[in-house]
Amino acid sequence: MRIFSALLAAVSLVVAAPPPPAALPTSVATSEVIVDVAVVGAGASGGYAAIRLKEDLGKTIAVIEKGAKLGGHVSTYDDPVAGRGFDFGVQTFNDYGPAAAFFDRLGIPYSENPRAGLTDRYVDFNTGSNVSFVPAAFSPNTLGALETFLQVVEPWEELLLPGYWDFPSPENIPEDLLLPFGEFVVKHGIQDCVNLVFRVTGMGTGDMKNRLTMYVLSAFGPPMIRAFLGIDSIFTPNSRRNIEVYEKIQARLASDLLLDSTVVQTTRNTTGHILWVKNQSTGTYTLVRAAKLLIAIEPTPENMAPFSLDAEEEAVFSKLEHQRVHAGIVTHPQLPIGISLVNTPSSAAPSNFLELPKPNFNARFDHMGAGSNNWRVLMVGDDNFDTCKAQALVKKNFRDMRAQGTLPAGGPVDLEIKAWADHGAMHMHFGAEEVREGFIQRLYALQGRTQTWWTGGAFSHQFQTVLWAFDDVLLGRMLGV
Repeated sequence: MRIFSALLAAVSLVVAAPPPPAALPTSVATSEVIVDVAVVGAGASGGYAAIRLKEDLGKTIAVIEKGAKLGGHVSTYDDPVAGRGFDFGVQTFNDYGPAAAFFDRLGIPYSENPRAGLTDRYVDFNTGSNVSFVPAAFSPNTLGALETFLQVVEPWEELLLPGYWDFPSPENIPEDLLLPFGEFVVKHGIQDCVNLVFRVTGMGTGDMKNRLTMYVLSAFGPPMIRAFLGIDSIFTPNSRRNIEVYEKIQARLASDLLLDSTVVQTTRNTTGHILWVKNQSTGTYTLVRAAKLLIAIEPTPENMAPFSLDAEEEAVFSKLEHQRVHAGIVTHPQLPIGISLVNTPSSAAPSNFLELPKPNFNARFDHMGAGSNNWRVLMVGDDNFDTCKAQALVKKNFRDMRAQGTLPAGGPVDLEIKAWADHGAMHMHFGAEEVREGFIQRLYALQGRTQTWWTGGAFSHQFQTVLWAFDDVLLGRMLGV
């Protein structure tokens, strides 16, 4: 009887499982567009590709973007009190590939934008206590380590940038690329630049010390190293509002944009694609028929659900791992002006440069300068690190610092969150075993299957200008030009 009851319970569980959503008929749409290329996502990759397809390659396009306006990982807070914008997502643009020419095309004057100098204070955010950490002197220690770093990795640049088109077969991969970055650092004696790498962009990789070196190079690679050595340059719009780039893109794409919209169902095949696109505000559907499909969003299970992936796409994407990144602007009367509160484990004292925070963490509180009461926070965590958890953690970090006397008492109990951006999945990567099994090659073999093409951080690097350069290669292959 107990066996029968257990079987009955199991059957009940199966019966109770929700059925898959019913397929939508084409008749559900209230409008229809027919285009050469449908572009899904209008961040760095999708926005740039859409401009090139429309203005240079003469293609009709429909661009589907879930946001009410374009921006991608660029986030600008227009502060009504300070009377100016503060960038709390992307900070600068590397002068790499088509970057300068694209700014010129958009009619955006640009120049180098020196950041206000901040004094660093090192705090273990797990406890809220000050840490007696002594960083490497920038000159000559850090600069010397950066020079060595560049000498080691520059010969591999064409294997990694602007994407992995020429990545070697598993038996020919340079062994250093598959070393955990901490081991790579010790091997080449470049400990003195680790904290700079982590603080500038490496924090986005999560547990940077144990991430494969090839993926740390996707966060802090040769173009970034050269920028810090004064060989290459970085710039921002003269308006000092990085969002201006996407405001210009949005204006040029105009009616080709379907904003506040998501793909909810697709039919993909070699003769063409049908996309059911739902406007989130109105609830209405547009049917997009396209000869080719360019997907410019990260291939997470949630994002890919509407695209009816085939078995190979499922197999490859299931091996990808990623971090989830948030950026925000916060304020409180007791946050220190002109200071960067840097998250530093107590075990890093006095100069253990490879002791770094591990996810989930807030990297720092950076005062934004310009006479403002704004501080930037950068949060990195696992796939479950949603906005609620990230904001709760940054508030806890602040309360802990007050409890330990690291910050003075007084004022409100909690800090105020003035602006927030969930950047979602970033720095997608394979493990060493998958790279050795050829998953980079399998990932790139997906390009063009069933006239579907892929761009974004999973296929390239998480940098605006590198993604633009990647798109130039991709569009040439997509269209045979």
